[in-house]
Amino acid sequence: MRQKTVFFLLYIYICSQSVFGQTKTTVQSSAFGAFSSEQMPFWMVNHNWGINSLNDNNLYLRAGAFHEQKLNDDWSFEAGIDGLGGQFSATDNYRIQQLYGRLDWKKIRLDIGMREDYTSFLNPHLSSGDMVNSNNARPVLQIKMGFNEFIPVPFARSNFFIKGDFAVGKYMDSEYLETNFAPSQKRFASDVLSHNKSIYFRFGDIQHKHRQQFMFGLVHAAQWGGTLYKANGEVFKQPRSVGDLVRVVFAKEGGEGASGNDKPYVSGSQWGAWLFKYDIKLGGIAGQARNDTPGGTARNDKSSQLSVYIQHFFDDGSGMTFYNWCDNLVGVEWQSRTKSLLSGAVAEFVYTKHQGGPIIYYFDIAPKGEHPEHHDQIVKGNGKDNYYNNGDYPQGPSHYGKTLGTPLFLSPEYNTDGAVNFKGNRLIAYHLGIEGYILPEFKYRLLLTSGQNWGQYDLPFKEIHSGFASGLDLIYQPEKLQDFDIKLSMGADDGNFFGRSTGGAALTISKRFTVL
Repeated sequence: MRQKTVFFLLYIYICSQSVFGQTKTTVQSSAFGAFSSEQMPFWMVNHNWGINSLNDNNLYLRAGAFHEQKLNDDWSFEAGIDGLGGQFSATDNYRIQQLYGRLDWKKIRLDIGMREDYTSFLNPHLSSGDMVNSNNARPVLQIKMGFNEFIPVPFARSNFFIKGDFAVGKYMDSEYLETNFAPSQKRFASDVLSHNKSIYFRFGDIQHKHRQQFMFGLVHAAQWGGTLYKANGEVFKQPRSVGDLVRVVFAKEGGEGASGNDKPYVSGSQWGAWLFKYDIKLGGIAGQARNDTPGGTARNDKSSQLSVYIQHFFDDGSGMTFYNWCDNLVGVEWQSRTKSLLSGAVAEFVYTKHQGGPIIYYFDIAPKGEHPEHHDQIVKGNGKDNYYNNGDYPQGPSHYGKTLGTPLFLSPEYNTDGAVNFKGNRLIAYHLGIEGYILPEFKYRLLLTSGQNWGQYDLPFKEIHSGFASGLDLIYQPEKLQDFDIKLSMGADDGNFFGRSTGGAALTISKRFTVL
């Protein structure tokens, strides 16, 4: 099946060359080797799209081909396939990491497949991790449509912008879950479907017109459908019709045939986050052209940017309306436009201990006088939100055992008892990430994180888990060897917040070729 997919993509690519021009095809390859004392250190496992595992040793080769083609001024498309093989997992020795197609029409984008597509507005390299859409797990197979950039709202004189997307998909880790958890009769859900959507509003345009801008928005994610495997051996299949998807999209109660958990609450497992972000440009010229870096900064732009943001997580209606008001990720980011010793820094504080409180307060949602005999069943409550955990979908927002959100809630792969849930979600953490250039060809990144974790309200740890994690990347990019780099990574963890005390190192050699 995988060979047929590769040949099909090559066939489409060859055919396209004879019809359209303005193409770019690149081939990327890398070799990775790592070792550690026990398990891989925290910051060597996370922020890499689920490739590195907790195994004490990792070794793999990775290769991918990516094609971009502009059809005309309005239409363009991309396609890519990316895989790796070696010793990087206890369950498989090779995998397709990415397989996707992307179609753009003006400012509207359609994505189909599995793609390492980072959509968060938090720094992907320096942040502790987005609470909903991070870069710690393998991509989920999905179809997604949305705007490929912020678009101006009519009649707002280019001062007010909007951006959003809508996606449906499927988790591809059923075989992984059945292999790792079915033999021990642990709870999990297989063949789970996904839904994601987001909408963001922005006032100002720091890239082209203003010195400052403010953005706020909402991202919503859900798991639904699938087959539920209970601890008592019961197997239950959730409905997965179009009507059930509509219920998930609008966070409505489960319909006919839904599980007992879905009917009085909402369909599937749902979570999300609010984001509030303020950016200000320091120095330089407001609206200066941006054209040659990932951020679009002009070469002569010596300005820097300061950002302050708050991400508020929720997994029910009460959290969405800030009942758990103090559970937030609060951060400050500074980015320079020059290759200096300090070119970027992020400082974050994460607090998730509240979760609506330790007591569940129930509210009768049935109209008075209707079905009084069922009032004790038609209730909703606040409290003990138990982030990332759900009765029907125990693995929560994870894919192949790794979190789709913040890695500070240790992923299920850290569990030593075979459970697939998130055991520690009431925590306080402090995080610092910095990067810069020691020499023009020699870059570094340093991540430092400390924290305390109390476990869950109903299942607290016997003692508070405390710890410290550090990660250092040294990247050499010689100018004479274009698109070639060597990265040395080192990490060390202390305490039990991040699993266990450990240390390790890794070497990555990468090369990118432009074919056409």
